[in-house]
Amino acid sequence: MSRKITTGRNPETQDIVDVAYGWDEVPGFKPGYFFQVYSRRKEDIEKDGEGIIVNEGFLTGISETRLKELKKKWKIKSVVRYQGK
Repeated sequence: MSRKITTGRNPETQDIVDVAYGWDEVPGFKPGYFFQVYSRRKEDIEKDGEGIIVNEGFLTGISETRLKELKKKWKIKSVVRYQGK
């Protein structure tokens, strides 16, 4: 798995959000890109303990085209850090 960590902006609320995206290969599942958005709002974090509001492609993979669409929609900033390979 390669994971890039950065920030973006929620298109509905304009709140700053934390974003993780990259490539993942989980045994038994379809390899592909994933895109996750984490809210910083207390009420969202209390719902599931993490505040995840978007979780696309984590086990099933999404296309590079879909990843680019999501990055544009959520106004991704420069990558802050990398995790993984």
